[in-house]
Amino acid sequence: MNRIPERNRPLVIVATGVVVLLLVAGGVLIAGQLGPSPTPSTSVPPSATASPSVDPSTPEGGTTAFFDAFARARRTDDPSIVLPFVTGTESSAYRTVDAFLRGQREVGKASVITTNELSGFGVDVQGQTATVMVTQVLGGYDIDLDTGEPRESPTVLPPTNFRVVLKQVEGRWLVNEFEALQ
Repeated sequence: MNRIPERNRPLVIVATGVVVLLLVAGGVLIAGQLGPSPTPSTSVPPSATASPSVDPSTPEGGTTAFFDAFARARRTDDPSIVLPFVTGTESSAYRTVDAFLRGQREVGKASVITTNELSGFGVDVQGQTATVMVTQVLGGYDIDLDTGEPRESPTVLPPTNFRVVLKQVEGRWLVNEFEALQ
């Protein structure tokens, strides 16, 4: 029987350990390649979905419903998601959303919105038209439109003040235009 000299025994033990470690690591990597690839989730985070308490029968509710829909639209770059909350496809609001999302789509990205908070509502109603002043805190991250993989770390943007003009149509307040204020 061949015996390993006593002085070489630690070297043999370390070499054997390295070989076993490499075999295990290689097996794990190969097994990972053989299984199905994880696909990115297309579900929208709960904070980006419309709140069940949103009531478009008020200017505040119409504004909230619009910004909630815009947040959801950013995940797929689909402007049609805001259509139920704007006065039409010819409105400044719809065209602004469409242009923004088209720009995102052209560079192959979309956004996952994780924070979409509206506060500080100021409302001025003049007949069938309302002007709403509101502050939005928006947070999230950009993703690759094709793969759904994150392109950046999540971040929360500084608060943005908006002026939103709504029209009352069949008892619902719909956004006609909106602009960020300096």
